[in-house]
Amino acid sequence: MKQKINHKENEKGIVLIIVLIVIAILTIVVTDFTFSTHIDLEISNNTLNDIKAQYIAKSGVSVVSSVMKGNNLEDLGDLSSVTGDVEVGSEGNNIWSLNVPAFPVGDGVVTMTVQDERSKINLNSLVNQTTNKVDFQVLAALTELFRNLEVETDKSELFIASLINWVDKTIKGAQNDQDPRGAAGNFYNTLDNPYTIKDGPLDSLDEIRMIEGMDEDFYNKIIDYVTIYPINKQVNFSTASKPVMIAILKAAQVSAIQGENRSDTELKDDVAEAIADEILEKRQDDKLLSRIEVRDIARDIDSNLRISAGLSGLVLNQGTSETFSIKASGVVGEVNPTIKNIDAVVRKGSGSRSQTEIVSWKER
Repeated sequence: MKQKINHKENEKGIVLIIVLIVIAILTIVVTDFTFSTHIDLEISNNTLNDIKAQYIAKSGVSVVSSVMKGNNLEDLGDLSSVTGDVEVGSEGNNIWSLNVPAFPVGDGVVTMTVQDERSKINLNSLVNQTTNKVDFQVLAALTELFRNLEVETDKSELFIASLINWVDKTIKGAQNDQDPRGAAGNFYNTLDNPYTIKDGPLDSLDEIRMIEGMDEDFYNKIIDYVTIYPINKQVNFSTASKPVMIAILKAAQVSAIQGENRSDTELKDDVAEAIADEILEKRQDDKLLSRIEVRDIARDIDSNLRISAGLSGLVLNQGTSETFSIKASGVVGEVNPTIKNIDAVVRKGSGSRSQTEIVSWKER
């Protein structure tokens, strides 16, 4: 009888142990399930916020493109009727820009910055893509710009020569205008991490980091003053910064074709700066500045200057640009915000019903 009782007590003990083990297993399973559910929910929320932020950023580009369609440069301030506070001007380094600091969209906000790409010097125009010849006006403008931005002469000369070799390409019947002072294809092929020289126009500004002579300090000094997007070398003096204007004015003394006569009168640094200052002053009242007005200002400063012919190739005729870069950021959340950025370049056609063309689109 006593053995039976002990046997039953042993069975109860085993059952208790089994129950405890089952409870422990269930606790682990439930905890793991709860944790997994929480993680899945977090992932879902993050994915949803990513999508929201992405579309908020896209909406910023769409708003700017819509306002820009059919409007001239001076009308872009009308974006304020859609977004509220808008900063338009030539403050700081005098690069024209339009800034929308924070505009609420859905569950987040969008910030937008617009810049006129014709306010900068086009690196791709250094080599004519039809004739494959160096444009000596652009060469002079870049040389002067880098000097004004205090880039070391050795660096700038090496980079410009290497840039010529990078963007020129083999064209049947055209001379290949390689510069022996710059890096050619065999240089890049022998690097520790070799790559092929482009032999064609730049597709992005970041690409210049791959060209011999360029380093981080050089890049940061010039990035706001150069571009790759306008279809030719003409710069808009309605929006250009002072360093760019001075560089273009100095380059106007030079013929685009090597060997042709230059201006007999040298444009000195102080005179070029005085012309640029007068243009900046005039822009306070006149939003658009034509090539003729630029020429007249130059003549008023120094009547002996003979740069009108050079200006005709380098300065945009009516001061109305067509190529703009748009940076839009979509932000969702405040504590740990989700941010999506879009860098776009758009080109607008002419006429009141013209459409805007997306030239470049980069999401990050």
